[in-house]
Amino acid sequence: MKIAAIDVGTNSFHLLIARVGADGVIEPIDRAKEMVRLGDSAFKGTISAEAFARGVEAIKRFREAAERASADALVAVATSATREAENGGDFVRVIRDETGIELNVIGGDEEARLIYLGARSTLNLGGKRALIVDIGGGSVEMIVGDARERYYTSSLKLGVLRLLDQIQPSDPITPDQRARLAELLHRQLEAPVAAARSIGFDVVAMSSGTARAVAELLPPGPEKPRLVKFKDVFALEDRLCALSAADRAKLPGLDAKRVDSIVPGVILVRSLLEVAHADEYVLCDTALREGLVFDYVARHRPDIQIIDEIPDLRRRSVVQLARRYQTNLVHSEHVARLALDLFRGTRTLHNLPNSDGELLEFAALLHDIGFHISSSKHHKHTAYLIANTDMKGFSADEVTLLSLVARYHRKATPKDTHEAFVKLGPELQRRIRVLAAFLRVADGLDRGYAQRVKSVRCRVNDKSVELQLSVQGDPELEVWGARRKRDLFEEVLGKKVRFLVESAS
Repeated sequence: MKIAAIDVGTNSFHLLIARVGADGVIEPIDRAKEMVRLGDSAFKGTISAEAFARGVEAIKRFREAAERASADALVAVATSATREAENGGDFVRVIRDETGIELNVIGGDEEARLIYLGARSTLNLGGKRALIVDIGGGSVEMIVGDARERYYTSSLKLGVLRLLDQIQPSDPITPDQRARLAELLHRQLEAPVAAARSIGFDVVAMSSGTARAVAELLPPGPEKPRLVKFKDVFALEDRLCALSAADRAKLPGLDAKRVDSIVPGVILVRSLLEVAHADEYVLCDTALREGLVFDYVARHRPDIQIIDEIPDLRRRSVVQLARRYQTNLVHSEHVARLALDLFRGTRTLHNLPNSDGELLEFAALLHDIGFHISSSKHHKHTAYLIANTDMKGFSADEVTLLSLVARYHRKATPKDTHEAFVKLGPELQRRIRVLAAFLRVADGLDRGYAQRVKSVRCRVNDKSVELQLSVQGDPELEVWGARRKRDLFEEVLGKKVRFLVESAS
């Protein structure tokens, strides 16, 4: 199923087309954005004829894109500019008459709810709470939430186009205007941020074009900026406020339609961090339009609410991949448990952190997905699928580790002739070898796919590691399978492996 979501904002219009699988996996397949700027005139009472026409044409193009993608459903919402303009109702009617799209005008609370749904889909929250801030052209939405639920929402009329209209800054903005705007923002933000602090949050995340524009104007780093420091925002504000509009227009990476609004935008970002007592913010790629898709899925396909089922972003990425390629989860989950028994029982030998235990579990859950392509060389197919999937929440090194640990669960162990392995640094190579060693033995211990070996206890001796297997039934096949795959285990830990069998009580 394909869903098209349209966000008719005060500053920009956005389109997202996403594919929703039978297992609830949402995969973006197309995006579009047009800076229509309804707010240039809407806050004066009406949407101007020029902005009105730009808006209608943008929606027509979005509808055509949705039709080309064969979208099965289309949802569209409009926010503060349409809501506040005297002719906002006329705009909604013209959109319906000329495009057939029913534009739902939503309030600030509903906007905040949808932003939360979209943001939590990509923020790696785990057990943390975030203050999620979406800076629009007409309003600022603030939400406190974690991976499961939201605890607080507030909608403030502090959008960048509204501020621009309100302060009418000189070109360039004067120090007094800058100070007055910051003071106004501090006063307006104090109460809602205090309410958010009373609930508690661990990180500040910001979405929207303004937050992204601020990040992209910072000095380039090794990667596209994701974590934006307050000190850099303040320095950028100093720089932008000293430039005229003509000079700002020459800045690389700044959209021409943001030349005027970036000044109140960066002051707003700085003021938000100050009032929140935060030294940085996380740039969030998803917001209202993604929230529309998740909301549609939740309302129409309650049996596939995978976000509620698996709140943790990393684990959700792994489970989605395992389900997509229809792996035998009973076997994979059992192998993961046995692999963790080995990892925890030999901690004094490998000295790897607990976080590597989680990666070992994830590699075990995915180790057989290559069967979806072919049973022959399925370990290599598995490595390819992992390496070429957008694994949300994982670093590039972690994806490489998952790929190669799963690749080495059978057949050859890591060798200097293996290109993908040999180009890695020695530390990452060692982690892969150790984790692959555990996965190989654990997979052997479920050779018959019957879960006869219930658990493993490790006893480390001077020259050997005794693996005490708690079993139900005859484990002859499983012990045989593990013995055949113990080579890497003995090599990386420097000890022989012995298998002892005892019946489970």
